[in-house]
Amino acid sequence: MSAPVVTTRGLRIGYRQKVVADIPDLALGPRCVWLVTGPNGSGKSTLLKTLARLLPSLSGAVTPAIPRGAGGVVFVHSTSVLFRGTVRHNLRLTAEDASAVERIARRFGLTDRLEQRVHELSHGMRQRTALARAILARPAVLLLDEPEGGLDESALHIWQSFVADVIQEGSLTLVVAAHRPAGLEGVPTKTIALR
Repeated sequence: MSAPVVTTRGLRIGYRQKVVADIPDLALGPRCVWLVTGPNGSGKSTLLKTLARLLPSLSGAVTPAIPRGAGGVVFVHSTSVLFRGTVRHNLRLTAEDASAVERIARRFGLTDRLEQRVHELSHGMRQRTALARAILARPAVLLLDEPEGGLDESALHIWQSFVADVIQEGSLTLVVAAHRPAGLEGVPTKTIALR
């Protein structure tokens, strides 16, 4: 196992002083998928948002304070958040150059959609676009909330291939919150079970 990229100690998460969950101390690093599981309301999304520093912790610490965005921590919500315009425009927002957009569009099956306006996309294509844009930011930590939701069989195959490559490369720390972890069969996972 690689050295941890992010650690937590005594972490308590929630909203406006209302505790949602106490998190066991974690040492998150690459070479596996950190799978956050638990029933609705157990704090899966809240944990990801706290790790991304979108929500403050109620107590405890997340260290180091990795910056959000390119090269740092990137959070992809379960309901894709895309900017107005085309798929290409959305990918270009985080890409180093045009060739990176073309490469990642091929990888995620988006080449024939690059000029399509995002409001015309299906839920699954929006998910692909959001994930591709996140990868183009070259994050150190990628936090995905229910990434497999709405993906068809072709997109699930792309997702499985992406996860396998990330683990093999050891290029980033991948934390996934999921009810049913589709596409993670056969890859090394460490489960963070919330109740």
